[in-house]
Amino acid sequence: MTNAPKSKSLRLTSDGAASLQAALSSAAKDLGAPTTLALADADGVFLHLEAGPFDPLTPGRDVESDDVMWFASTTKLLTSICYLQLVDEGKLTLDTNMRSLFPPLDLAASQIIKGFDKGKPIMESNDAPVTLGQMLNQTSGFGKEFGDKVPLWKKVADKGTGFVNSCKIDNLIHTPLCFAPGTSYEYGNSAEWLGLILPTLVGMSTEEYFQTHLLRPLGMANTSFYPDHPEWTDRLLPLRFRSETGYEELKDQLPLLTLPRKRQDIEYPVAGGGIYSSSSDYIKVLHHLLQHRLSLSGRATRPETTILSDTSLNSLFTGTLPDAALPAIVEMFEWTFGPKEKFELGEANWTTGMAIYAPTDGRRRAGFGRLAGSVGWGGAAGTQYWIDEAAGIAAVFTTQVLPGSGPATKSFKDAMERAIYAALE
Repeated sequence: MTNAPKSKSLRLTSDGAASLQAALSSAAKDLGAPTTLALADADGVFLHLEAGPFDPLTPGRDVESDDVMWFASTTKLLTSICYLQLVDEGKLTLDTNMRSLFPPLDLAASQIIKGFDKGKPIMESNDAPVTLGQMLNQTSGFGKEFGDKVPLWKKVADKGTGFVNSCKIDNLIHTPLCFAPGTSYEYGNSAEWLGLILPTLVGMSTEEYFQTHLLRPLGMANTSFYPDHPEWTDRLLPLRFRSETGYEELKDQLPLLTLPRKRQDIEYPVAGGGIYSSSSDYIKVLHHLLQHRLSLSGRATRPETTILSDTSLNSLFTGTLPDAALPAIVEMFEWTFGPKEKFELGEANWTTGMAIYAPTDGRRRAGFGRLAGSVGWGGAAGTQYWIDEAAGIAAVFTTQVLPGSGPATKSFKDAMERAIYAALE
């Protein structure tokens, strides 16, 4: 496949579906785990594929495209859409100071961890606002739990010393900022805060808002923050840990990435990484966004009903980071895609809900993958998605393996991205 002009959308070659099934089956065999793939263009979802066992530890049945699994950080896009809807309704703006709307956030954002001296935190007061836009593009000041400051803070804190994915409110609200809002980028817990704040703004639970205003309108019946649905009993994939010797039951190997699965143990939906879905469901939101976006340039028919205004939709496809934040996201991209891929300042960015791949020379990702301008992200257990506006396609593929950043899972991601574009013309 050559670089596609913006006026042309790509289609599967005559043997594209067969070649993708072969690639997915090969990847599933190498990984020894469940894999699914879905593709869409502006006209609709045109491919669902699956391969591999439902459970690596209990061979017997193969995975199916509507099986439910943990989609982890792909939750952030859904959370952004819900908040952009509130912007469209005039209830918020991207410049709204979220501190003024939620006292626990105001308290947490009143202090910045500047560093540590012999294990004791050095604190600085903060009067600056934390805007909605900063919370959507990861410049709010909240740090990542696997970063330099948050783990040290939690060692000395009196409250909230556990991981945010525990779905315990205390483990979120007692961690201060790690840098001044708007001055850098860090993959922190802003979206988790947004999940906690949402009921205060809309008068219903976070789950109810997602279902009413996003999931049901798009027909996403297999998506929820609460995976213990009775009808999912036989369709909820177990999350398995891959060690050097093979697969193991996930117990306490990675508490940072382990969520409770029973409703009574989930104090609030972690809206940065707590959603469960299926590839057959998640592709629906990607298709909707792609169709809406392409319709604005005359490349597709506008959806009869859109979940976002044109302005908010476009914000999901436009880099939003200040110059001061660009070095930090370059580091994030190079960690995500691997040390062989290098990015100059400005070639990596974050929109109001996703990462954007924006190479200045127009090169394809790794020489074989998505085209410049593509937006997307992934999840900790091996989920990957993107919307490639230039090619006119959206893709999501999944597995359910921790750590999702391991070499086997990264090889799976690269193999599938390569296979997808090789199957298009």
